Amino acid sequence: MQEPAAAAPAPRLFDYVEMDSVKELLAHIAALRADKNLAPADLHRAISRLQLRPPPIAERMRALDPMSEEYAGLAMELMRQLRGGRDYQPFRDELIGHGMQDRDLWSGLSPYDFRDPLQMSEFCEAYAAMLRQVGAPSGARVLEYGPGSGQFLLMLARLGYQCHAVDVEAEYLWLIMRQAEIMGLDVKCEHTVFGEGFEGERFDLILFFEAFHHAPDFLELLRKLRGRLNPGGRLMLCGEPIMPSGLDYGPVPYPWGPRLDALSVAGIQLGWMELGFQLEFLMQAMVQTGWAPTLFAHPTTGRAHLIVASVMPDPAG
Repeated sequence: MQEPAAAAPAPRLFDYVEMDSVKELLAHIAALRADKNLAPADLHRAISRLQLRPPPIAERMRALDPMSEEYAGLAMELMRQLRGGRDYQPFRDELIGHGMQDRDLWSGLSPYDFRDPLQMSEFCEAYAAMLRQVGAPSGARVLEYGPGSGQFLLMLARLGYQCHAVDVEAEYLWLIMRQAEIMGLDVKCEHTVFGEGFEGERFDLILFFEAFHHAPDFLELLRKLRGRLNPGGRLMLCGEPIMPSGLDYGPVPYPWGPRLDALSVAGIQLGWMELGFQLEFLMQAMVQTGWAPTLFAHPTTGRAHLIVASVMPDPAG
């Protein structure tokens, strides 16, 4: 009797060229950056196809409770290894490493400086997704953590929202204040870390756009933010690196931890905190820290995937 044919392996969701070491990965990145024939958008896409092969510690992490201190310790140990043994200090490490005050405010800031309509379309999709879920009328109070060049926050300010920005990079805050001044807008800025800023004030919307993954102690941050919202307020996470659950390969081959794609590893080498999350874990983490989250998955770009959450009622009343 003929044996049944073995089932074909499931197709991989990610098509990366894997490297065995950080040194090898960085060498490939350097070679691509040295190619003067690559336009910025093409360079970005070429680097995006490279990834570090998951190290042995990834298997140990998958065997643990991802909410546990032991798991967090292994995740931060892997981050430390990727950083070359350095510790992490946000005011020192989460900097862009150069001045921005010579940039053209209207064409020289992200996302315009990519000079790529496809990249720009992703940002526009993300802006539209966030606008649909603001959940508060013009005049409401908005706080964005890690706003970068501030394009979406300035959009809300132009719509009449009371806008506040917090960032550890003073150059970004200068850019936001300068743009706001020219446009006649009032955007308040504070130079501090996630969860801090505007002490004693509450907001109708707290927003992270491509920023939440820079928080090493994100569980404590989620707990803290519950006390920063007005009644009925919302927390919004957009454009976060969220991967399908259960994968043991790809840029996030564990429930959460350092991202292993080349762009992220290069950022980690610069000092940045570059975490990624599998979807089931992140949603459960939000529930366990007192949030009621809803995922709004975008059909064409992960940059516009959106989690909107409200504070769960206190069971004690």
